[in-house]
Amino acid sequence: MLNRIAIVIAAGLLLAFTGANRSFAASELPYPEFVAEYNASVNGIGIGTVTVTLKHEGNGRYVYRQESTSSGLVSLFTASDSLEISHWRLLDGHIVPLEYESRRKGGDDDDNEHLLFDWDTHKVKNVGAGPHWEIDLPAGTLDRLVMQLAMLFDLRDGATQFDYQVPREGRLKDYRFALVGEEQIELTAGAYRTLKVARTNDDKDNNLVWSAPELDYFPVRFLKEKKNGLKITLSLRKLDFVPFAESETLEVAP
Repeated sequence: MLNRIAIVIAAGLLLAFTGANRSFAASELPYPEFVAEYNASVNGIGIGTVTVTLKHEGNGRYVYRQESTSSGLVSLFTASDSLEISHWRLLDGHIVPLEYESRRKGGDDDDNEHLLFDWDTHKVKNVGAGPHWEIDLPAGTLDRLVMQLAMLFDLRDGATQFDYQVPREGRLKDYRFALVGEEQIELTAGAYRTLKVARTNDDKDNNLVWSAPELDYFPVRFLKEKKNGLKITLSLRKLDFVPFAESETLEVAP
């Protein structure tokens, strides 16, 4: 369950965060390395945490990792802990996925996917659980985890419409989003004007993310609302920055 929660907005979740008014536009890295922690809740009841990290591996390569851990009664009834890892590189300002892996004990084939991206042959194949498959790999294709970062970069560049192709279960799935408005979000660090982004091609769920331009377009909250009234929320709790001499930490209200 937390695997789905952590992929709110159909794989859109946390990206990177900066201190107020700090700009990384001139940095050699596309975004600073970080460790982020989020609280996950269902209809206001806490069910676990999501930890996300971005690390630079060198030679223009990066690893983006997302780990979900259940807590409370949820942990007693379901094996919902999960891990997702995306290895990628930056080419001409664009994210190029190299390898994606998802792991969840007791999960289905989709929860235990392992994708290899071959940009020489323009093929992507699944070597993980379930039937193995291989499909064409068009330019611009992303994996479902690194799509989170792509949305951050696109927001930072001023985009208002977003369209991403992601390989899922032997086919390319289209994820479309749009900037739908602005809203004030209250954090411990202060009140911020946020940009509200919604997925536009999901008839089953309402998926929203709030991103703060003042904080380098960092998403401060996610909401997945199902037709049956179930509301799944991710709220930023803590951010640690690792590339600096002195680590910067921000505590925020859930």
